Amino acid sequence: MTDQRLSVSTLETMRRLASIEEMRAMERHAIEVLGLPGRLLMENAAAGLASRASALLGHHRSGRRVVVICGWGNNGGDGFAAARLLADRGHRASVVWMPGAAGAGGRSGGGDPSGAVDNREAWRQLGPCFQWPGDRREAEEALSQAELLVDALFGTGLGRAVTGDAASLIEAINTIGRNNGVPVVAADIPSGIHGDTGQVMGVAVRCTHTVSFQAGKPGCYLHPGSDHAGEVEVIPISIPQSWPPDHPGTYLLTRAFAAAALPVRPSGGHKGTFGHLLAVCGSAGMGGAALMAGRSALKTGTGLVTLAVPSPLRDQFLAAAPELMTLAPSTAPRSGPADSPRSGPADSPRSGPADSPRAGYFTGEDLPGVLAAAASRSAVVVGCGLGRAEATVSFVRRLVAEVRVPLLIDADGLFALEPVHLKAGREGRPGHASVVITPHLGELSRLAGIPAAELAAGKIEWARRLAAEWGVILVMKGPGTVIAAPEGDAFINPTGDHGLASGGTGDVLSGIIGGLLAQGCEPLQAALLGVYLHGLARDCQRERFNPRYFTATELMEGINLALLELEGQGT
Repeated sequence: MTDQRLSVSTLETMRRLASIEEMRAMERHAIEVLGLPGRLLMENAAAGLASRASALLGHHRSGRRVVVICGWGNNGGDGFAAARLLADRGHRASVVWMPGAAGAGGRSGGGDPSGAVDNREAWRQLGPCFQWPGDRREAEEALSQAELLVDALFGTGLGRAVTGDAASLIEAINTIGRNNGVPVVAADIPSGIHGDTGQVMGVAVRCTHTVSFQAGKPGCYLHPGSDHAGEVEVIPISIPQSWPPDHPGTYLLTRAFAAAALPVRPSGGHKGTFGHLLAVCGSAGMGGAALMAGRSALKTGTGLVTLAVPSPLRDQFLAAAPELMTLAPSTAPRSGPADSPRSGPADSPRSGPADSPRAGYFTGEDLPGVLAAAASRSAVVVGCGLGRAEATVSFVRRLVAEVRVPLLIDADGLFALEPVHLKAGREGRPGHASVVITPHLGELSRLAGIPAAELAAGKIEWARRLAAEWGVILVMKGPGTVIAAPEGDAFINPTGDHGLASGGTGDVLSGIIGGLLAQGCEPLQAALLGVYLHGLARDCQRERFNPRYFTATELMEGINLALLELEGQGT
């Protein structure tokens, strides 16, 4: 297995995210080693928060009603300081304060640092401050009149479920924000969202905007935290970013990364220059999965694509995609004119009679033909629409163990496997690139023997652990798809929306990544770029297609739009 770590220059095109512990370590280093005053960091955070709030209210307008909701720790201190700065800008600021919200902490998870105390006391001398729940009626009146709310109640140090008075305050914020349609801006992370996992800790504030301090937090980009964070902006607060050199990082994929990662296409190239993908897909009743994977690979720029399909499907794709070649691997070649392939590219692989009495799924008889075809292709995709016949399960296991080119396994291909087969396949290909697997949570749950809810509650750590254990590039599909490499780096994808929750979109992803593998992308780069491009293809279609009614066919049509955008030619 080759090292899948990306170069430093490639990682610099992404956004490094800070876990709770990493952020604490950086803040301690800034204060204890570099001697930066904690109050300076708090003032910088408050300035960025107030600036964003003012922009939403209108920079040149004053007298707007703003309510800042503050807790006990550093986040509360940021909020009190932001209220002062908003008042300095001429806004009618007030604070709803939740005393005793300790244990939720702020950026560093501390209890009641002196900077927070000083900012709180300064505000209480300056403007209205209502305790919750002691001044509940006045607090609710202030909240109901607000034109903007700032959530500085809890920070990333939150370590337990929000209950009691704190929960009722969050529910009041959400009710006002929803019913009155006012912006809600979070300080660092929406209160109630776990900073590392994005899980809701009982109840959480629903924000329209989040101002993260110094580094983005994974919880703002992982579902369901991403639904609560709204638009995320990261602002510097003078904490030098100091990352442990040997510690795996967590990164957010960016447009800059994707644009730089696109395969080079020399002007003198030809179809052979841009790779040849073999897609081992399809079965009776699920031929569309093979078609979507193959077409998506072509649309991603792959020079040639051959679909290896059960013999009854061999000639079923002519009208839908004449560019695709097909191969029915178990039928013996014939000689003479009758042996010519169906209409398609001139070098289409030859196969036997279409009316061969065969079942509509792969069996062991197909293995020699598939392996022979794979040996002369650039990459292989296996799994889309294969079905789950017993003979197909055996076929997939042997195929994974013996293929020696870059390999992507999806859907029914994963159903056929246990972790031991992934490990055997890895050990059987010394010096060759890692396998890419693309399970959704249900498929990964079956493969790993871990409840889906447990996987969902710790996506990044589980992705890291399983990728390392199995020696694969793991693409954990779903909202905020997480990709992990065996070496430990993890990546979150920000593109796409719930319009991708439709049958066939996973086959499109397999085709995109498989096509990038065939074009020579390293497996990790192919997986990262493929996931980003897949989501961007949906984003490019948002204005045309409601997510409720979006289909995989429409997604394929978005691939070209996404590529144009990445190449700087989009509208």
